[in-house]
Parts: sequence; C-alpha cells; structure tokens
Amino acid sequence: MVQTKVQKHLNYLFLNTTPEAAAGSEKWARVGKSTEWTDTMNAKTTTYEYIEDAGPTDVIENYQPSTNMPLTAFVGDPVYEYIFGLYATQDVGKNAYTKALRVFQNKDGENKNIAQVTECTITVENYNFATGVLTFSMKQGGTPTHGTAAVAESTEDGVKVFTPVFAADTPEG
Repeated sequence: MVQTKVQKHLNYLFLNTTPEAAAGSEKWARVGKSTEWTDTMNAKTTTYEYIEDAGPTDVIENYQPSTNMPLTAFVGDPVYEYIFGLYATQDVGKNAYTKALRVFQNKDGENKNIAQVTECTITVENYNFATGVLTFSMKQGGTPTHGTAAVAESTEDGVKVFTPVFAADTPEG
C-alpha cells in the first residue's frame, strides 16, 4: 500500500454563506484564507465505576467538534464577507447558525473523497485591524451527515473558485 502524506490544499472546509437557503440550495464558500484548521473533537465522556474493576472506565458518548479560524481579511472573499457581517451586526440570531462541509483528501472504497455536512454555530472571537485577521469559532451542532464529495476548481475574474458537490451516504437496508 502506497502511503501519501496529507496535504492541506487537498482538504476543504466550506461554509454555507446563505444560512437562510433551503437544503440543496446552499451557497458554499471555501475557507481558504486561514493559516490554521484544527478540529478539536470535544469528546463527551461518562465515567463508570464498575464494581468488578479496580479503576474507572470512561465511555465516549459523543463528539462536538469545534475549530478556531484566524481568517486573513480580504474584502470580496465570500467567507470574510459572511463573518464580517456577523461581526458588524453582532448577530446572535439565525444568521449565526449555518452549515459546514468538510471534504477530506481521504478516499472511500470507490475512490471518492470522504465528506460530511454539519450544522454549526459561528461565533466571532476577535478582529485585529492591525494584522487584518478576523478570528471566528465554528462549533458543530447535531449529527453530521456523512457522504462523499467532489470539488471542481474554476477561475472567475482571476480568482480561484471551488465548487463542491456533496452526496450523502445512503442508509443500508
């Protein structure tokens, strides 16, 4: 088996910049102007003190991944425009909730990119005007929809545009 090192540019994080859009009508924009993408899994565990064991046993109940994204501010970048809108309005309503689409370099058994769509909350952490960095956090809510995705790359007005097409896994029956 050939081993391939994971490459950051072959993994994609998209945000739906139109949270009010119906499912299937999302406008996905790639988070590309960040220097950091670390998913913190935030495992929720329960500790059991079974009488048959000398020590405790932790059981993972679920995960609630989150990430902090330091986004370099470029006027015209759709992700920046969306996050700046939350910053400028200090919106705590429905616009602070959207969907995220993660498309991984990893392939499934049919050589398609593994992907997942999740509901998430967007919180603006800070905006450093001196460095031009707007930092936001994204926290998963609910159960992710697992599947695969293809990402097409094109150029519009000299700017790279990435367009994902997500296909949810079908339940086995």
